[in-house]
Amino acid sequence: MSSPPLTVVARGPEQQKCSQCGRTGTRGFTTLTNEEHRISITICANKTACRKRWPQPPRDDA
Repeated sequence: MSSPPLTVVARGPEQQKCSQCGRTGTRGFTTLTNEEHRISITICANKTACRKRWPQPPRDDA
């Protein structure tokens, strides 16, 4: 009987977090920088999927 395959969980500098939706991972990110204002943000490379993960405002379904 063989054991299930091990999963690798990244911890450390290779782990990234999207500044817009909060997703964390190691792949599928783009870093945008503005040298004039010294701003650097990390966002998801797939913008449509990122928008779907944005927190939704509470709805009042009365």
